Amino acid sequence: MRTAFNRFRLKMTPQRVLSVLFLVVLGYLVIVPLFLMLRETFIVHPLERFQIPGAKIGDWTWAHWQRNFLSDNAYAFFYKPLLNTLKIALGLSLLALVIGGALAWLVVRTDLPMKGFIANAAIIPYIMPSWTLALAWITLFKNQRIGGDQGIFTALTGIATPDWFAYGLFPIIITLSLHYFPFGFMLIGGALRNIDAQLEESAELLGASRPTILRRVVIPLVLPAIFSTFLLTFSRGLGTFGTPAFLGGPVREFVLSTSLYANLIGQRPGIGYLAAVVMILLGVLVLYMDHKIIGTRRSFVTISGKGARAGLVALGRWRWPLAVLVLGFIVAVIVVPLCALVIDTVMLRPGIYAWENFTLHYWIGDASLTVGLGTGEPGILRNSQLMSALRNTMVLAVVVALITGILGILVGYAIVRMRGSWVSQALDQMSFMPYLMPSIALGAIFLAMFAVPRGPIPSLHGTFWLLVIVCTVSYLPYAVKAGVSAIRQIGPELEEAAVMVGASWWTRMRRILIPVQKSTYFSGMLLPFISVTRELSLLILLVTPATQVATTITLRYTDRGWYPYTNGMVLLLVVIVVGSTILSRRLMGTSIAKGLGG
Repeated sequence: MRTAFNRFRLKMTPQRVLSVLFLVVLGYLVIVPLFLMLRETFIVHPLERFQIPGAKIGDWTWAHWQRNFLSDNAYAFFYKPLLNTLKIALGLSLLALVIGGALAWLVVRTDLPMKGFIANAAIIPYIMPSWTLALAWITLFKNQRIGGDQGIFTALTGIATPDWFAYGLFPIIITLSLHYFPFGFMLIGGALRNIDAQLEESAELLGASRPTILRRVVIPLVLPAIFSTFLLTFSRGLGTFGTPAFLGGPVREFVLSTSLYANLIGQRPGIGYLAAVVMILLGVLVLYMDHKIIGTRRSFVTISGKGARAGLVALGRWRWPLAVLVLGFIVAVIVVPLCALVIDTVMLRPGIYAWENFTLHYWIGDASLTVGLGTGEPGILRNSQLMSALRNTMVLAVVVALITGILGILVGYAIVRMRGSWVSQALDQMSFMPYLMPSIALGAIFLAMFAVPRGPIPSLHGTFWLLVIVCTVSYLPYAVKAGVSAIRQIGPELEEAAVMVGASWWTRMRRILIPVQKSTYFSGMLLPFISVTRELSLLILLVTPATQVATTITLRYTDRGWYPYTNGMVLLLVVIVVGSTILSRRLMGTSIAKGLGG
């Protein structure tokens, strides 16, 4: 008996214990909610019983599926939002690909001036909340017919913007593509930088022209990065909520994410969860395409032992004109939107852009029903609701960053030390699964999971810890990838030597594994911190008045037409996020744009 116990104890290594533990926890938090959400689409809920003749609460039904896919109103309820979602995802993917690819080529492969500044500035739009540009677009181009007040463009030119330009699919695609083009810039830029110069030199010796080399050599080599950019931005477009809500709501242009939100808020969960199921299936389809299309092209060798970096293309007399054009684009995407938001927060009466209308009322003013918009709300910096939401955001971001950072190290350790086993593969895939789910769909899953008590676990709806759990699960893939990358670079012989001198597992983690790769672990915590501060889609279904965060409360103020408050909160978030990014770069000495000319 004692021999069997000792044999069992020897087999129960820390990595085995961690693997089993995390498989159980992730299975409960990722797999179980999927089945629960799917079950909700077949159940009659309290307010839905009035729409289904003879139904009782809790009955099984196909009515939600029939209404969404086969009824006379199926086009309005489901197919039109689906088409709008696909249009937006496709449009922003193509536009982001063109912008990011062109900018990457100019920075990496030409003698464009000021490449370091451009490379670093080009990633700022992605650091900002995705709906920052949407709010700036409204401030610049809103019209009186729908928005109530004229935008800056109309005030300066006297030209009223048409509805299709001010709101709807067109501005949604434009603003989202300007937010996501850094994906293409970084991915395609990295691929261009790694192309062996000998490939192009050989083609040139054979008499190929520059356009031919570009078409027959360069583009085929960067096709994996091009496809990755397209699929990555396409998947982001499927589940984004903020921008379609701000720009599509005024003209009732619904997408799957806003349709999901409207149905759950309207107490129609059976129909709402169907939209989440469809978004998840589309996400799985994107993953399949990534595996089938990109996976078959990853065998290209672009870096060899004898290779060198490809020579730069001389722009000649177009060198400075193109630099001015690129700098103008950067200013238009970053500076102009932020300035528009600032201006809107200091105009007492919206739509009147004059010095005599200048005020700091929306920042530090007293509550009033007669001044400005007459909201009865004090200024942002004196507003207890807004400051409480901002405080909740910071606490949530710090807590999630710490938890994901710790879990990332432990899960990464288990995956690497159990490498080659089915447990390691299952843990790796399960930890990555939340990345495939659109954010609002993941939020809907956790709403279905924790809205009611389940066994020993009480209902968590309306609690701060539900926000912590959903954010931790959502951003765990980033921390796990950082953890896996860090542990793989540490040889097992260091740990084996520590074992020989009697060091416990906790001592080995504390004295060897964590200190050696602390910068990598820190980066695995930084990205969740930044992401939480600007997260809207994931949390919009889960917050209550007591757990409002800065991003969700802006939607509430926007619905009331109180744009100065909304824009002011967005500016505070931008300052926090950009400031955190700059501080982390100073502390770690790293840059996202490093290697792309930065």
